[in-house]
Amino acid sequence: MSASDPTPRADHGATSAGTPAAGATATAAPTAQGRSVPPDATGRRAAPDGRSSAGHPRTPHGQDIPGARPPRPRVIELGLLLLAAIALGCVGMAGALNGLWWLPSVAATVLTVLVVTGAARWLRVPSPLVTVLGLAALLLALTVVHLPIHALLGFIPTGETFGAAAELWRSSGDFISRDAAPYGPNPGLAFVLCTLVGLVTVFMETVLVGLRMAGLACLGILALLVVPALTLPGSVTALGLAAAALAALALLAGSRFWGATRAQRIAPTPGGLPRALLVIAGVLAVVLFVPAVMPGFFNGAFPQGSSFTAERASGVGPLRAVGQDLRSDEHTRRFSYTTSDDQPQYMRLLTLSDFDQDEWFPDVENLDGDLSGLADAARNPVPRGTEVSAKVVFDDFSEHWLPAPYAPVAVSGLGDEGWAWSPRDLSIFSESTGMSGAEYTVTSALPRATPEALRTAPSVASDPQLGDYLRLPANRPQSVADAARTFTEGADTDYDRALAIQNHLRDDFRYDVTAPLAQGYDAGGMGSLDEFMRTRTGYSGHFAPAMALMAREVGIPARVAVGYLPTAPVEDPDGGRSFPVSTGDSHAWPELYFQGVGWVRFEPTPGVPSTPDYAPDSAQDQGGEGSQATEETAAPSDEPEQQPSEEPSDPPSDQPSDQPGEQPGDDPSQDQSPQDEAAPATAAVPWWLVTGVLGLLALLALAAAPRVVRGRRRRARIAALQDASLTPQRRANAAWDEFRALAEDHGVTSPASDTPRVRARRLAAGLPGAQTAVDHLVADVESASYGAPDSRWTPRTTPEDLTLVRDEFRKRASRGGRLRADWWPASLWSGPRG
Repeated sequence: MSASDPTPRADHGATSAGTPAAGATATAAPTAQGRSVPPDATGRRAAPDGRSSAGHPRTPHGQDIPGARPPRPRVIELGLLLLAAIALGCVGMAGALNGLWWLPSVAATVLTVLVVTGAARWLRVPSPLVTVLGLAALLLALTVVHLPIHALLGFIPTGETFGAAAELWRSSGDFISRDAAPYGPNPGLAFVLCTLVGLVTVFMETVLVGLRMAGLACLGILALLVVPALTLPGSVTALGLAAAALAALALLAGSRFWGATRAQRIAPTPGGLPRALLVIAGVLAVVLFVPAVMPGFFNGAFPQGSSFTAERASGVGPLRAVGQDLRSDEHTRRFSYTTSDDQPQYMRLLTLSDFDQDEWFPDVENLDGDLSGLADAARNPVPRGTEVSAKVVFDDFSEHWLPAPYAPVAVSGLGDEGWAWSPRDLSIFSESTGMSGAEYTVTSALPRATPEALRTAPSVASDPQLGDYLRLPANRPQSVADAARTFTEGADTDYDRALAIQNHLRDDFRYDVTAPLAQGYDAGGMGSLDEFMRTRTGYSGHFAPAMALMAREVGIPARVAVGYLPTAPVEDPDGGRSFPVSTGDSHAWPELYFQGVGWVRFEPTPGVPSTPDYAPDSAQDQGGEGSQATEETAAPSDEPEQQPSEEPSDPPSDQPSDQPGEQPGDDPSQDQSPQDEAAPATAAVPWWLVTGVLGLLALLALAAAPRVVRGRRRRARIAALQDASLTPQRRANAAWDEFRALAEDHGVTSPASDTPRVRARRLAAGLPGAQTAVDHLVADVESASYGAPDSRWTPRTTPEDLTLVRDEFRKRASRGGRLRADWWPASLWSGPRG
């Protein structure tokens, strides 16, 4: 090699050949000033300002400067990229919202989070602390935007702030459960949306800028689409999907362009385990935490956001939908009808008999497409009672099931296509739901039920044909079985047992349609019934299945019917009377089977003031009816029908809608008991607040853990240095390991192939005040490694030397570097472990 060869020598860290690998020819590249820049030892050209093509500082020989800090991340560009991506993700979310009323508050929240996290990144704050600051910024934004009057100086959260936040959260759940999507303006819903989008923003910022995983950041866009997709079918339109795809592409492209993509490494990346743990925590936060904190996601609001007869997501059971209808402030008129006897009827839609699933649905198998079969007594074998015709006119109706009094024997005016009926329960089904404006006439044979006929009916508990209606789910609550035995103790017949169950539910339980949603046990499965039996508070979606299960427990075939209550009449201009039916008239009731009579309705819901004439709700009425029994029907009498549906569907704000304390025979102490049991649930600290505080404490503990562990290692090494019982090698290596760890914590490294003397020179470059201490370290490690000192040898390095080195490193480091060395020391992940 000639003296004029410009290739760097081996003592500068370059390869001996000084030429690119694989025989590639490296030529000089002209700069903007006409000068050429020679390639470095790897064949890459350095920029004219002395930086490599990757932007790292380089020596005049083309090497990376050991220990030099990388350039500041381009946080402004990445922050704008995140802002654009989140805005595109919100395009899909807007499909479930009516208008742009939510946009200003969400935008303010996102901007606050991005400004705070961007500033922290610019100051090189350790990544875990940036995430904590992002969450703090989210809390600040929520306080200023939604709760300023409940905060100190308008922005400092207090106990009152969290209480007001809990109230907003609760009100959002009530609003979502009452109203059908798309949702209009609501303060509680705006608060929830800001919380959701703010959490997604913190997650995406941490993953994209902190972890440099743009692909994982796209999960945040997915999270913004999940809620509308589950809330309202079709709300995520083609435009929303296109915007989400564009957001994902922008994240991937922008992350590479602005340096948020990690370079591939042949060697394992330092800190792989912490990165993996953070990634797993982020995924769990999006997949589990975000849905969990949404009010009612699993128990009434999402994905069950729409009301009973409106378009809604799959997975919404009829019993839960009844509650949503009853809680709605706007009672939409669904249909009206007139009857041949001028009396209102229970208009049944469907029945539920399979109680094994978490959400109960009607059976749509084995339907008969010929509606004329309803008139065939061989195929419709129910005992025939008084026939009543009802003419129904639809207003705003989108259900698959046809409302009709039980039991229908003929239907006209529907046409011949698209209809079917179930021979099991005589429900009438349509493949389509567009029946608004249509009309039809249905003729029904009301059951011939009297107390004598029901009491003398033989037991059918062993009838195999009724086995499906006697089957008890394996996961049924024990409380239901115990109550069934207690309520029916001393009853001799199935009728007496059914009457006892009905009247115990009416007398000992309270009607309240809002409490189950607020306390997380809205109707829909065995879990809700278990909680219903504990609180003794609910609505027909709880009372009907509870009585059906209790009836099965004592050997009575039972199912649940869903439909509409009888309503008060409205005078027509021509002098006739019609009965309008709205969403507020939704109802559920149990039907029990008696041999020779058929399926008959019972009414265990105390919110309904009338019971069937054959099932009186007091012992006195029972005896009277027994002596005066005549041919009865399922229709209630005129007197209690004047306002039969107003009480359950329009509850006052300060008490349950049925006012059970005013019913004859009610025990005041029994009325107070459920209220007293339910009170702690509303007075207690909200679960989400407890979870949030615990989560914040966990984050703080996680952020402090690296500092604590690093401090313990430092103290252990100093103790080893001073321990005369250890070998000279152990004592010298302990001090050397601490020196290397201090350098790495402050961003200074050297190649693993360096000798101790060369490494010390690299690591201590720029630390003139610690030169003597470094000389002691080098002399000790060389003596211990090569000199084989005897047991009387004592290291020259002292704890004060290590303290001096640490102080010099801190003086040289930036503010962000010092924070990073204290709270996120790099030596924990890749440095010496001694």
